[in-house]
Amino acid sequence: MNETAIESYLKAAVDHGRATRTGDPDACNEAHDRIMGALAVLRKLPDRGEAPLVHLASHIDESVRTWAATHLLPLNEPLACKVLEDVATGASIVAFGARVVLREWRSGHLRDL
Repeated sequence: MNETAIESYLKAAVDHGRATRTGDPDACNEAHDRIMGALAVLRKLPDRGEAPLVHLASHIDESVRTWAATHLLPLNEPLACKVLEDVATGASIVAFGARVVLREWRSGHLRDL
């Protein structure tokens, strides 16, 4: 398993959540780029990154859970939806994002994750 990619993904997801909550679009974009870079490495693993994403889907930070669950959707849809539904019950901007991801996934607009 690529520990560097996992740590990079985790840190970037935390940073993205912080930037989202504080309304810093430049920091959001930079964190998003780092998330996607780390995800590209995880997708090259034999399980396409499922094991580390499953682990991150139970992280204490709701942004980490949301990102991990989003990227788990094509690999483990039942778990991913459960995590996103749990986050989506909140009132935060991240919870709103989880609701949008679920809606878009279920409508068929997010198949290339």
